[in-house]
Amino acid sequence: MMIKTKGSDDRQLATGHSLCRCPDTRFTIMNGLNQNRPLRTGPRLFFIMVFMWTCLATPILAAEWRVVPKLGVSGGYDDNIFYTKEDKVDSSVVSIEPGVELDYQSLLSSLLLKADFDILSYLDESDLNRVNQYYRLEGNHRLGQRWDARTELRFYNDTTLNTYLEETGRVVERIDREYGFAKGGISYDISTISSIDTDYIYETARYSDDAFSDYDKHRISLRYRHRLKTQQDVLLIGPSYYKRKNDLNDTDYVSLDLGWIRDWSDITNTYASIGARYTNVKDKDGNDENNWGALARFNLTRKGIVSTTTFEYYHDLATLVDGTDVNVDNFHLRYDYLLTERFGLGINGRLVLSYDLFSSQGGVEDNRYYMVEPFLFYRLTEDFKVYLRYTYQNSSKDLVESEDTLERNRAWIEFRYELPMLL
Repeated sequence: MMIKTKGSDDRQLATGHSLCRCPDTRFTIMNGLNQNRPLRTGPRLFFIMVFMWTCLATPILAAEWRVVPKLGVSGGYDDNIFYTKEDKVDSSVVSIEPGVELDYQSLLSSLLLKADFDILSYLDESDLNRVNQYYRLEGNHRLGQRWDARTELRFYNDTTLNTYLEETGRVVERIDREYGFAKGGISYDISTISSIDTDYIYETARYSDDAFSDYDKHRISLRYRHRLKTQQDVLLIGPSYYKRKNDLNDTDYVSLDLGWIRDWSDITNTYASIGARYTNVKDKDGNDENNWGALARFNLTRKGIVSTTTFEYYHDLATLVDGTDVNVDNFHLRYDYLLTERFGLGINGRLVLSYDLFSSQGGVEDNRYYMVEPFLFYRLTEDFKVYLRYTYQNSSKDLVESEDTLERNRAWIEFRYELPMLL
């Protein structure tokens, strides 16, 4: 439907400035005005990697697959399409959202593939019509008695008012954005209660306008895991290093963190970590700045019979469209509750606080963004649901309210059909 993040999808972070009005982006954007360029990556690379992975895992292809074709049709109203303070543009919006999910599970392997499309039609602003694309692949395979290999691939093609807004909390000009993520890892079981994990991650972001700064990030990490005698607790400790490059500066990042995984029950589990980081940023003129800081993460998942709760929080760095690294505190909550066998309600919310990394970043303003989305749903059949949603978004150039506060309201009705099948 409209430019939104549905509570039913999984486009949350792993890791979202007023339109051309922030000092840290205004000069760059004005210099790059009207210098649109084609995006340099695409879903083709994603499908090539999927093909290569499945070829290497041919033994699992003979097993049964669970396939879930999906289709969503929705219509509603957006009162501020470009998310601006002045000259607001509104429109009725219709969306068709086809998708498919493939899932495989066995004693030795698992595979999950998701592909979702959001075909948007703005009835009053037809030049904004577009197709957002979201792909995801996760795989795991046991190699012998002690080794385990895993991979994760993601590709998003949307705008800066979608996943970028969720990651940084910053509102910028509505520009097409491509985001790619590739992860490969391997684990070795030292014993029945301890193991060593190592991962390599590559991230890339590409924007359709030269005013915005593309970047590439390479990250490696090492973790030691140990399961306690309680059998419910796992401790993790280890270092990480990444290098992020763009046309303006290079960032070197080293961290060490301690994590704790806890299975409270069959339906509730948490993950918490805390650590320290050291960051060095060098610009193209050879000037560099150093910074010590903290990093933290907390995830809670509870899946009951009549309710589901998901809470995520992290404190770390994020890269803005102007190439600047900033501190980010990102909170996300989703809760839904089934009142009767067919009728339920829920809420989806996000709060993002972002602020400068170095005291010398005088052009980087503090920023606060939050989104609240209450919704109702009714199950017509086991596979067919109807949703009523309302979304309120608020962004301020300060950690509290300011005169430059931006607001956006959206409301819509959505029909969603999913049909699980076994091949």
